[in-house]
Amino acid sequence: MGEFEEKERISKAGRMLVAAIDFGTTYSGYAYSFKHDWATVQTNTWSGEQQVSYKAPTALLLNPDKSFKAFGFEAETFYSSLTSEDDDSCKEYYFFQRFKLILKTKLEERVHRNTECLDINGKSVDAMSVFMHCIEYLKSHMLEALNDSKGFEIKITDIDFVLTVPAIWDDTAKMFMREAAIKAGIPGDQLLFALEPEAASIYCQLMYLEPQNNSSFRITEKDSNAKYMVVDLGGGTADITIHQMQRTRTIIELTPASGGLWGGTRIDENFGTFLNELFDKEAMKKFRTDSAEDYFDFWQRFEVKKRAIDFETENIHLQVPLELLSIIKKINKEKDINKIIEKSKWKGKGIKFAQKKLHIPTTIMKSIFQATTDEIINHLTKLVKEVGQGLKVILLVGGFSECGLIQNQVREAFEIKGKCRVIIPNQCGLAVLKGAVYFGHHPEMISERVARYTYGIQIWPKFIKGEHKEEKRDTRGSEDRCRDVFFKFVTKGDRVKAGFSKSHIFRALKSAEGDLECGIFISNKENPKYVDEDGCEKLGILKIDVERGAEVEESLIFGHTELHAGACNCTTKAEYRVTFDLLSEKIKFPTKTKS
Repeated sequence: MGEFEEKERISKAGRMLVAAIDFGTTYSGYAYSFKHDWATVQTNTWSGEQQVSYKAPTALLLNPDKSFKAFGFEAETFYSSLTSEDDDSCKEYYFFQRFKLILKTKLEERVHRNTECLDINGKSVDAMSVFMHCIEYLKSHMLEALNDSKGFEIKITDIDFVLTVPAIWDDTAKMFMREAAIKAGIPGDQLLFALEPEAASIYCQLMYLEPQNNSSFRITEKDSNAKYMVVDLGGGTADITIHQMQRTRTIIELTPASGGLWGGTRIDENFGTFLNELFDKEAMKKFRTDSAEDYFDFWQRFEVKKRAIDFETENIHLQVPLELLSIIKKINKEKDINKIIEKSKWKGKGIKFAQKKLHIPTTIMKSIFQATTDEIINHLTKLVKEVGQGLKVILLVGGFSECGLIQNQVREAFEIKGKCRVIIPNQCGLAVLKGAVYFGHHPEMISERVARYTYGIQIWPKFIKGEHKEEKRDTRGSEDRCRDVFFKFVTKGDRVKAGFSKSHIFRALKSAEGDLECGIFISNKENPKYVDEDGCEKLGILKIDVERGAEVEESLIFGHTELHAGACNCTTKAEYRVTFDLLSEKIKFPTKTKS
């Protein structure tokens, strides 16, 4: 498909426009485009006191009764005004930042409806409510902006919504976000999830269609079947996939998504530890609680500095707020900041305070980045080796990929050594958001994914001595059966198309009466033998009304965010179907097992 045909792609959206919400750890935003002009994506501009951005801080303020008060820059500003009062009224409110990471990436730390968020003062609110308020605000803000700019009314029913999620999240976290979005007023049948690196991949393939975008990156016709890696470095996570472009101009996933908690917040945490050691932990805590306005401004400045740091200079210069200086001096009972530095564990390391700025040697700042960059580079190196020949490009996207140190480290490890080309697309911080809009118009562009688990059902085949465990023998009438056998439908690592369905016909045991219970199981192993072994867990049960000896066709249907199970009584033609509630506390996803 050439450039002309690309431009002539017809949107697959079912409504007037597609709107995407990118719910990030540190920043969130929305974008949209109309069906008739799908390649022209529009974003909102958010304004803080000292910053203009295409995304707003992921900050939420709730009233004392836990009702919504403010979001983004407004939440920070209002909370700052509360902390400036002489009383403790601010502590009656609930202020949340960087809470997305409670939706853990590890299966053994899965979430459910009773998961809670802790606010800045340690008070808890149920996480579903916190996420719902944020999504509802972004949805309502977008609708208001749309209707203010257009000469006609746009309703919620006119919009297909896309919500971005990390590809390394487990199914419970994705289901959690779906439920929060529905509670926020987005109808379930108008909601689609976009995996963040997939959205970025689509954006990088189609961004040249945007007006005034002169990007040259595209996998061209002669590069069909070329492999490329998408490295999405956000605030909280690094989310990495390897894709391959097909001649049909669709994208397939070659390996399961991987990554870890290697986003920009890791640098913030390390820098926060550095400041605690330099000035005193109690001083930094008091700065956060008593001078919120200066505190938010300080970290917003550090966010800008973190991305634009020139590591070729001798020192990094950071302005220190006057209020923080006052707190440091009071806590340490010392008027000279340099004397305070010399009493810390960082004495003699070249750190100086002069002209209201902290002058930090570049070597120290590099050490603050080191552990995170090492983990990213080591993981990418491992993936490059696993993929082998044919990997031509590494795409760096996400806000943290704007960091010069990250870019240089990745280029040094792969591009300079001639392994593959490293590309940072235009507006790489918006690649996921804009790509999610494109995905809403063209979900068919992701044609295959790799199964992260093995899925199957429980069966009772004839007992075979020497093959089955003796303790699994169960006599039914005149037959010996083996109970608890894991019958695979999809193996971990299989390529699976969205909407993929697989079925098998089984015969109900002669002793079965009334309801037949079909257990659906999931495993981290490629070849589990029994459903009760280490690494296997039951997702749920599908009950079927059958007569003795009847044939039953059982099916598993894989959607974008949910797993459906179906069954058909081949005699009566009665059909049964269940969608598993992955947020139930009764379900425990399998933990990793030793290979």
